[in-house]
Amino acid sequence: MLVNLYKSKTPLSVFTLPLIIGFVCLSVFFNEQETQNYFFLWQTNFFHFFQETPWLNYFLAAGLISLNAHQLNNVFNRNSFYSKDTFLPGFVYVTGLITFESLCFSPLLLAHLFLLGAMAQLLQLKLKEPAKDILFKGSFLLGLAFVFSPLTISLAIFPWIALLLIKPFIWREWLVTFFGMLLPIFYLYTINFLATGKIDILGMPVTIDDPDLTWTILEGATYLLTVICFLVGLFKFIIITRSQIVNFKKLSQVILWMAILLCFSFVVGWYFYSHFYLAFLLPTSFIVSIQLLNAGRVQMANGLVTVWFIISVVNLFW
Repeated sequence: MLVNLYKSKTPLSVFTLPLIIGFVCLSVFFNEQETQNYFFLWQTNFFHFFQETPWLNYFLAAGLISLNAHQLNNVFNRNSFYSKDTFLPGFVYVTGLITFESLCFSPLLLAHLFLLGAMAQLLQLKLKEPAKDILFKGSFLLGLAFVFSPLTISLAIFPWIALLLIKPFIWREWLVTFFGMLLPIFYLYTINFLATGKIDILGMPVTIDDPDLTWTILEGATYLLTVICFLVGLFKFIIITRSQIVNFKKLSQVILWMAILLCFSFVVGWYFYSHFYLAFLLPTSFIVSIQLLNAGRVQMANGLVTVWFIISVVNLFW
């Protein structure tokens, strides 16, 4: 079963996860790539070039997804969310991308990489240790994520939430967070003005469209299983957190707030643009993995995740 395979960091799990990513990314050769307009004009022009060249799209997407999954596992293991090293968070993340058919090279995947870097920094916050360096790096990486995926702007308050949960108020730390986050956005507009002589860089107008609810039976099944896995994971995650040590509780609250803020981005992106913004997969992969790693009924958890993965892959290539 897949949960058992990725529950521990074994040579088999290390070897098979990139193989799975390489296999599912083959869908770029078989499925017609929809033309996606991104928020910024430079994104639309730059990424369309790679998306219209299938072999470039394939290698860049597979490489970036593998890197994101690997970093997700590293952040999870480094912060001791489980007693042993595991590859399960990366597998859950990849399954989520398969579910929503988001396996092409895009600014959204690059935003995931910067969000993972921000997570890695902000989870290092300690009660009695200086945090200005950590906060600047974390907020700067968040700013880079905003540059590639502006809808993740819902995380603008995330560093301050992490500070409130872990440390007492120190005004210098709150101020350096603001400047770190603002710096990449300042660079973006400055470089664009120097290159084009224009301030406006938006490429996608804000319009209210009806969400696309025309789903096949397979699509409906994959989304239903995703919701079930996430809701069960969240419920069990809250129960497990209550019985853990104080540090685990604080880090878990940080992850939970990140998931809430990014779910807001997902809903806004889906409703206004009929497009899936999947940064919420990063924290929810932690939440689902913690539930699966501590599941009492292992066979049921294995079965549910395996069915979710298989149906998602079938739907991807159908």
